[in-house]
Amino acid sequence: MGTSRNATDLARKLDLAGRAIVGENRDAVAAAADVYKDSVLHQARVDSGGDLRLSKFGRNGTKLGAGYDVDGDVHATATLTPRPMGPWKVMEYGAKPHVIVAGLTRRQGQALALFDFLAGGRGAIDIGEVAATARGNRNNKNSSRRRQRASTLKIGPNFRPYVHHPGTRGKLTWSRGVARGTDGATAAYSRTQRAGLVKVFK
Repeated sequence: MGTSRNATDLARKLDLAGRAIVGENRDAVAAAADVYKDSVLHQARVDSGGDLRLSKFGRNGTKLGAGYDVDGDVHATATLTPRPMGPWKVMEYGAKPHVIVAGLTRRQGQALALFDFLAGGRGAIDIGEVAATARGNRNNKNSSRRRQRASTLKIGPNFRPYVHHPGTRGKLTWSRGVARGTDGATAAYSRTQRAGLVKVFK
C-alpha cells in the first residue's frame, strides 16, 4: 500500500482515500447492479427453458430482459427493472384462470376477463357473441386506423374462437434471482471500492 514519509503525507493520502470512496461509489453501485441483473437473467433462463424466450406471449413470443439506472454520486442508488413487466409478473406470481379470445385488443381482452370473473365463470356471458361483436367493431372498414384481426386461435392442430386458460403457478423467478445475486453484488461493490483505495495507497 506504499509507505508515507511523514504525517503530512499520510494525512494527504487519507484525504485522497476519503475522496476515492466517494468518487468510486457510483461505479461500485453500478457493479453491484450488474451482478443483480446477471443473476435474475440466469434464474429466468432456468425457469424459461434456457433461452429467456416465452413463446406463448404475444403473436411472436417475447424475450425476458432486465436493465438498471444509476442515480446520484455520493449517495448513488440503482434501480433494477424487469423488461417487459407483464411476462415477468407472470413468472413471479403466476396467472389466474382467464379467457383468451381471438381477435381482441389487449384492452378488450382485459375487459372480457373482468366481466367473466364478475360473472363467476359460470357461463353467464356468451363469450363467443361478445368476441364477435368486439372483432366487428375492431375490423370496421370505415376507419383507416382499424386492421383485420384473426377470428380463431390455433391450439395444437385445432382452431378455436376462444379458450379458457387454466392459469399458471408463479415461480418467484425475480425474487430468487435477486436473493441469489446478493452475495455477488456485495462482493462487487466492495471490490470496486477497494480498487479505488489501492490507487491512492500504492
